[in-house]
This record gives sequence, structure tokens and C-alpha cells, in this order.
Amino acid sequence: MVSNFSIRRVARLSFLLSLSLWAAALGATQTVIVHVDSPPLAWGASNLETKLITHLSRNGNGRIVTAQTMSTGGPEFPGEFYDFDNLVNWGTEVDGNYLLLVDIDNERLQTKKSFHLPLVFHKYQAVGVIEGELRLIDIRRGKSLIAEPFKVERKGPRIFQATMDDNINDPDIHLTAPEKTRFFERLEEKLALQIVKRVRKAVRLR
Repeated sequence: MVSNFSIRRVARLSFLLSLSLWAAALGATQTVIVHVDSPPLAWGASNLETKLITHLSRNGNGRIVTAQTMSTGGPEFPGEFYDFDNLVNWGTEVDGNYLLLVDIDNERLQTKKSFHLPLVFHKYQAVGVIEGELRLIDIRRGKSLIAEPFKVERKGPRIFQATMDDNINDPDIHLTAPEKTRFFERLEEKLALQIVKRVRKAVRLR
């Protein structure tokens, strides 16, 4: 005959084991897979993916990796931004928790005439724009957490031109190649911070 003491002891051990497993699950590191699809840029390659990983990795929150890294030696990343089922299946195969996708439709630099004082000068300003769509997928639950377009802008230096010149193609009112590179580095940094803030609102990484 099994004593009440033995039954209570087994029940207590079972409870402690369940509690231990539950605590371990809560403390498990979550893997966030990041993939940025960007068109070729005349002023240099996009560094948005690197910036996202850097900011998401701060404070030791989660394991942040690229889709390319997860595909090395494993299943190939689907690459289809809107093929939800294939993305979830791939994420499950590589044992990820979340898949962060950034599809950049357009990254451009515009020079606009922002002010004109008749017979005196024109004021021009460079404006950088990045447009695209952001998606965040909860792989384990097979659920889309974020699916929304984004647009971020940044204004460059103001440049003045005498009224009699009035030539928007004047190279003096346009950013040089090195200036464009630095300008878009800051613009991508701005976008990365906005995306990270949005992601942290949707999920609590650990």
C-alpha cells in the first residue's frame, strides 16, 4: 500500500518539475531572424539590416540573426515577402521565434526648392526618403504581428542660389557622393530606431 506521505511527495516533486520546466521556458532565449530586401543604391549598399541587428541586440534581448546566417547549412530562405506559409515553415525548420522582414520599395534623394525671395535668391534643400513595408511574424504561433507600410524622411542642408541662376541642375546645390553616403547612413539609422521601437511594442524579447 502506498502511504499518503508518498503520494504527497510524488505530487510535490511533479509540481516542482512542472514549475521548473515552465520557468525554463520563460527564460529561454528568443531568436529573431532579420531580413532586409533593398534595391541597389547608386551611393552604396544599404546598412539597414546591420543597424537593426545592432539595436535589437542591445541589453542582451534575444538572439538576433540574419536570414542568410540561418540559411547557411540549412533550408534556403524563401525570399518571397508575401508567401506567409512558406516563411512560417522555413522559420519553424530553423527553429526561430520571430521573423522580421523589411522590404524597401524606394530609397531616394530629392532636391526641392523650399523658398524663393524674388530677385534675390532661391533656397534648395535635399530631402531623403525611404519607403517600404514592415512585417513581423510570430513563427511559433503562425501569426502576423505587424504588416504595415512605412515612410521615413530626413532633410539635408539648405543651399542658396542667386535668383538669376535658377538652375536646379547646378551641382553646387546637390550633395556630393561622400555626402550622400553619410546622409543615407543617418536616414537608415533613423528608420532602424523607428522599426526597433515598433517591434518592441509588439513583442517582449528575452
